[in-house]
Amino acid sequence: MKKSLLILGIIAFSFTSCKKEAEKEINEAPIDSKVVQVDEHNAKNSLDYIGTYKGNLPCADCESIETTIALNQDTYVKETIYKGKSDKVFKETGTYTWNAAGNTITLSGSDAPNQYFVGEGELFHLDVDGKRIEGDLADRYKLDKLVIEIHPPSPQGIVEDSKIQFIKWQLVKLNNKPVTKKSDKPYFIHLIKDNQFTAFAGCNNLFGQYNLEDNNKISFSKVASTMMACEDMETEQEFAKVLEMVDNYNFDGKTLKLNKARMAPLAEFEIIK
Repeated sequence: MKKSLLILGIIAFSFTSCKKEAEKEINEAPIDSKVVQVDEHNAKNSLDYIGTYKGNLPCADCESIETTIALNQDTYVKETIYKGKSDKVFKETGTYTWNAAGNTITLSGSDAPNQYFVGEGELFHLDVDGKRIEGDLADRYKLDKLVIEIHPPSPQGIVEDSKIQFIKWQLVKLNNKPVTKKSDKPYFIHLIKDNQFTAFAGCNNLFGQYNLEDNNKISFSKVASTMMACEDMETEQEFAKVLEMVDNYNFDGKTLKLNKARMAPLAEFEIIK
């Protein structure tokens, strides 16, 4: 009997010792450096991706495909021109979606390949399988974000005529009537580089091209907008029509006026300070 109890005691002691050794090994085991740490930052939630991107993509039967994509919060406008083949502008509009990783968008209203990897200030055109294009032409499958250059006005709030392109102008009168804002965001037009402009008049972001010539001549073309629907879009629609009509401007250092021939100013702006 005593012998049996002694054997059972030895077994219990051995089991306890083994358990303690096993726990010690687990606690002292080095952390696996290969464990992937989850990073919640991605293009969707960390980058300022809203804006207009432009580039010339390779083309099999033309010089290049001039591609412009304007991204709004949930919608896009895409324009393509097949350089060396035709001057026709092909325009697409629609919504876009993000992949699960938050780094790639898919344009819903466009035929494949319609996916773009979103980087810092650039979009990478992906192939039909949604993969980055490799090889000698890889760098050409990229659209660069248009940079808005702002030149601050002088302390007196007066700018030179040559600087009207890089000043943000607030819309104060339209068709000779004061503009009543129905948004916290200022109504404005901004003439940026590469003869591109952006504007806002209550609902959608407007954008397109402009051309400046001697003798205060100015014209706007390819005026487009994002596709949001708002309760009151009258001012925005009126503003878009005005931009397509004007052919000259007056500038006195503080106020910018857009005109049609010698008619009364169609739109009047002041510097946003």
